[in-house]
Amino acid sequence: MALADVPATTDSLADGAETFGVVLGAGVLACLVLVGVVVGLITMTRRAVRRRIDRHAPRVRGLVEDATSKARAYTLTGGAGEAARMRGSVRRSLDQTRRVLEAGYAQDAQLSDAVALLRRLDEFAKALDTDLKLVEREPDRDRVARELPGLKDRADRIEHAAASLRWAVQDRERHLGEDELDRLGTDVEREAAALRAHADESRSESKRLT
Repeated sequence: MALADVPATTDSLADGAETFGVVLGAGVLACLVLVGVVVGLITMTRRAVRRRIDRHAPRVRGLVEDATSKARAYTLTGGAGEAARMRGSVRRSLDQTRRVLEAGYAQDAQLSDAVALLRRLDEFAKALDTDLKLVEREPDRDRVARELPGLKDRADRIEHAAASLRWAVQDRERHLGEDELDRLGTDVEREAAALRAHADESRSESKRLT
């Protein structure tokens, strides 16, 4: 090999090494980007699954507890059975109101105050549920008999408040629907009148032309 060819060969090797380095760097960068995307997707999926579980967990837990309360209401006697029946009744009343409010709030943001009131009512219901659980397991029947009237009064008040919220939301939805129907009827009559007027004008114009 001629000495003149040595620099050219060296330059070619350098260019090749540089090209290989660029390709390798681009490949590494692409891999890092791909790994980042995959990790991001996994993180987003895990968060979405966690949010879904967190959203449905209370409802599933409520269904399980409701089924347990029903079973205990049928199997337990005396004050313990009455406490189990009250637990189930309060839970069902709140669940019904919660479903109505969730459905209504999705379309009517003005129900936010009612949603906040239901949250406060839930706190009282949780405290009552704890007390009723204790009564269910209380072996002293005299103590159970003393505690039940006050617990029943609290349960009745919570159920009445939940029902009042539920009925108020249902009445609001009904009135809004009636108002919307009235507006729709007015719009239909206005459009029908406009169409009839246009038809009359068209007939008059046709007679003038003939």
